Amino acid sequence: MRVLVVSEDVKERLRAASALTLHEDAEVVEAESAEQARRLLLVDGEVFDVLVVDGDLAPRGGFAMLYDLRARAELAEAVAVPSLVMTSREQDRWLAGWAGANDVMRKPVDPFLLAKRVAALEGEELAPYGDANAAAKQVGTATREHR
Repeated sequence: MRVLVVSEDVKERLRAASALTLHEDAEVVEAESAEQARRLLLVDGEVFDVLVVDGDLAPRGGFAMLYDLRARAELAEAVAVPSLVMTSREQDRWLAGWAGANDVMRKPVDPFLLAKRVAALEGEELAPYGDANAAAKQVGTATREHR
């Protein structure tokens, strides 16, 4: 399993990467910025099984990066990479749903729980682009009328 961990916060990046490398079959690549992650994914053509993204990336945030990646996958008729977003606030669950994240964890993340949840995401598909209700259900933010 190849995992890309994207965070400008070295503590969060190391916490996530160290927990994920406990799995024998895990290869973890770290990116310090959204630009570096985009280069790896879009220019270099790196392939990852799961993305772990910090929602607090500058200048646009990890949510916008995930949304863009999901939109590009949709345009190319490809499957978007499953993702987990690390958030600073509980209110950011809504943004994670908008971005199409498969899972959300509050920072600071519990490394062992993160590793378990990332392993569960391997091979999972994102909700279709533009399906806000399905995306919201993935991260538990759907309203009662949409469930």
